[in-house]
Amino acid sequence: MSLDSDSHLEEQEAQKEEPKPQFDLTVSVDSMAAYLRVKPAAADQVVTYDEVLNYLTEKEVTYGIREAAIRDFCDGKKYYMELLCAQGDPPVDGEDGYITYNFDTDTDFRPKEREDGTVDFRDLGTVKNISKGEELCRIVPPTPGKDGRDVYNREVSFKPGRSPVLPAGLNTEVSEDGLALVAGVDGCIEFKKSRIDVNEVFIVRGDVNSASGNIKAIGSVIVQGDVREGFSVTAGKDITIRGMAEGAFIEAQGNITISNGMNGMGRGTLKAGGNIVGKYFENAVLEAEGDIYADVLMTCRAKAGGSIILKGRKASLIGGKYEAGQKIVARNIGTGTSGKTAVSIQSSTLNDLLTANSDQESKEALEQQLTNAENDLEDFQNKFSELRVHIKADSQLNPEQKNQMIKAAILRKAKMAEEIQEIKDKIKQTDEKRNSLFQFKIVGTGVVYIGTKMSIGPYNLTLTADYSNMKFYINSDQIVFNPVLPSDF
Repeated sequence: MSLDSDSHLEEQEAQKEEPKPQFDLTVSVDSMAAYLRVKPAAADQVVTYDEVLNYLTEKEVTYGIREAAIRDFCDGKKYYMELLCAQGDPPVDGEDGYITYNFDTDTDFRPKEREDGTVDFRDLGTVKNISKGEELCRIVPPTPGKDGRDVYNREVSFKPGRSPVLPAGLNTEVSEDGLALVAGVDGCIEFKKSRIDVNEVFIVRGDVNSASGNIKAIGSVIVQGDVREGFSVTAGKDITIRGMAEGAFIEAQGNITISNGMNGMGRGTLKAGGNIVGKYFENAVLEAEGDIYADVLMTCRAKAGGSIILKGRKASLIGGKYEAGQKIVARNIGTGTSGKTAVSIQSSTLNDLLTANSDQESKEALEQQLTNAENDLEDFQNKFSELRVHIKADSQLNPEQKNQMIKAAILRKAKMAEEIQEIKDKIKQTDEKRNSLFQFKIVGTGVVYIGTKMSIGPYNLTLTADYSNMKFYINSDQIVFNPVLPSDF
């Protein structure tokens, strides 16, 4: 037998003596991890790094190979352990977007803490105000994701984050970028789970009391019950109270309407940029830039930029101090007892009229000027015809001189007529201003009782008797009175 044949036989025997190790590969369901188990053919068999790598390649596991772990596994002969031989990069999904709110979404109203640490139990933050154009909420967009790659070197797409929907409701608008919700009007926020409304009117469905706290709204307010003592309601527009107010503070930039009026208890105050309307007001302070309308005002301090009008079954103004810019109209004024009632008409318009009247000539003087001027014009017209004949007959004058003299006479006549018209205009203005002064008055269609104190502008009068169906106004630098006429209302 030759040497070559012997060598070949030795190799075959060697191969028979060293069978290959058994590899067992497990890949996770998402293909992001590959696990390898090795079972050597013999106890002393050595498994090399290259053998493992070649096996993984055969199985197409080519990404995320953990080379260091494989070398450690082979060098340390850790065949009894499961080897994480390859690990992919999982995709990073985009995070969902979310909404940030620019107001407190908590509906569990709590008293606010003051700076000194005490608690204001009347301020519960019930009303959430917002101005037109202000942001209610904004979307924080979803974050971008990142694709992954599995152990088979395949790309794995990420899941994009979801974008929330703006909770648009009544009187809201979406911004141009589509990410923000803004208020379409001035009003108060009503927040629901999937909707934001901006209401121009805030409704208190009951009383304003310790349960609701004070009410402060940028728009209008409707209180379906009463406003209890010590509480306040303020509004940027109108306030309507279906019940009554008791010793409360009520302030509106617009009108205040209280169905049953107010018992001020000596501390109740009403302030309106428009009118104040109610049935009965007692022991209260009323301030209105417009008019005040009521059935009864009793022991109040009231001031109206316009008029104070008492209408109704009683239409009485009893005790207290009352000031109006134009007129005070009631059935009964005063008490007829020891209670004091003071009524006054004061305004800048009245003062301007009085000042203008004092600077003007009297109507009698103007009428005398008019009579004199009209007589002078009549005399001139009578002489004008004779003068014209005389000028034409004068032979010493040339035609140009005659024309100039006639022209001068005509101009003189026109000037006199113009002066007469100016005097008539002054008389008309005097009459108009005098008639305007008559609009500033105090009217009592029933009884204006003795002891009532009156003032109109700088002029004062205290009644020493009862007067029935009388109006009081200024004439000839004093307060005078005359029976009421239908035109006085």
